[in-house]
Amino acid sequence: MKQARELQGIPSQRALGVLMGLDKKLASSRVNRYENETSGIDLDGLGKLAETLGVPMAYLVAEDDQTAEAILALGKMSSQDRAKALAWLRKFTR
Repeated sequence: MKQARELQGIPSQRALGVLMGLDKKLASSRVNRYENETSGIDLDGLGKLAETLGVPMAYLVAEDDQTAEAILALGKMSSQDRAKALAWLRKFTR
């Protein structure tokens, strides 16, 4: 999440929280808890966070950095290219 925030040029946790519509006084601490995984986020909040960061929700809940990177790459592809990539990946999982 921090990486996505920084890639979007959002300078602080507070700024991200405000962009998400959180109260300015609570924004920094709430986003800090999300980034450090000390507090969970509901699906509505996750959707708003993903929308604000311009990433798929799956990116934010990926198990590791490589999976997150793959999700971002797939999200940037056309549907035709995603289908080709999926067909290629299936060769390694069967």
